[in-house]
Amino acid sequence: MIENVPWEDLSGDPDKYIAALKERERDMQREAFQLRQEVRLMCQLKKYKDTTEDWRQNGIPEQRQTEPDEASTHGAGAGSQGATRKERICALLAQDPQRQWKVKETAIALGEGEKEKSVRVAMDELARANKITKQVGPTGTLYQYGSMAGH
Repeated sequence: MIENVPWEDLSGDPDKYIAALKERERDMQREAFQLRQEVRLMCQLKKYKDTTEDWRQNGIPEQRQTEPDEASTHGAGAGSQGATRKERICALLAQDPQRQWKVKETAIALGEGEKEKSVRVAMDELARANKITKQVGPTGTLYQYGSMAGH
């Protein structure tokens, strides 16, 4: 734009050209924003298209199964195959109610060392439900059998 304007005109009234350049900059910013929006939408469309194509080729994956809550598994003993992770955690901690457990120790004892995060989530949910006690201390988070009401 200003490359084509003679130097005499530019130096004679620079405010006029500054205002024009600022306006052009605002227009370009609006255009760049719109372009970013279009790119984002096209990326989303491509992701959906790729997912759909994958489903056509490989089938729709099964929905992730969540563990049923303790109340919904009537009759499942702590040692049975049908016991939920939460039931197995409670049964383990109940074997020695005075012991304080770390998540890693619990996961290993349950044979789920590779699912430590899932065990931690279950233990946190049990603590919120007052089935077990959660204590955060200088050595880390410890869990113990029994409700907080009894402590």
